Amino acid sequence: MSYFTHDFVGEIGLHGVGKSRVITYKVLFMPPRFETELPFKTYPRLRVEGEIADVPVRGAWMPVGDGRRYFIVSPDIKANTGLDVGDEVEMRFRVDDQDHVDVPDALTAALDADDAASAQWEKLTAGKRRMFTNHVFSAKTSPTEQRRVDEAMAAIKEGITLRDLQKRKA
Repeated sequence: MSYFTHDFVGEIGLHGVGKSRVITYKVLFMPPRFETELPFKTYPRLRVEGEIADVPVRGAWMPVGDGRRYFIVSPDIKANTGLDVGDEVEMRFRVDDQDHVDVPDALTAALDADDAASAQWEKLTAGKRRMFTNHVFSAKTSPTEQRRVDEAMAAIKEGITLRDLQKRKA
């Protein structure tokens, strides 16, 4: 029996998000047959782990207003496989722990060094933790990563969101 419980072949497409659809992602749309097999009523943004073209992925099936769901195809997929928009690709996946959060090493180290922030971190929901970790993970340079860790730590200690922290600075 395979570690992954679901699989399909689909075409990598583009999907615009936001009211003006300015932000565009490379995505795989979920085949409709999974809609009844997976617990979307409980978890509308169902977190899964799997592989796209044998490259490990972790993320969520995101709902679209028209009833479809998509999974973002990360830049790693193109970098590791050469696949791009219009190419067919196999995805294998299984439902993940819905509370799982990947935490960048730099943020883990900062939390480990600050008991007050660590205590506040433990009170956060998985979604709020992901907000902070995504902010740090998206940094492209070490100085930017450190600045974002500092911002996250300040917000965590105060019990506010990054957006609130940024509004205060503006």
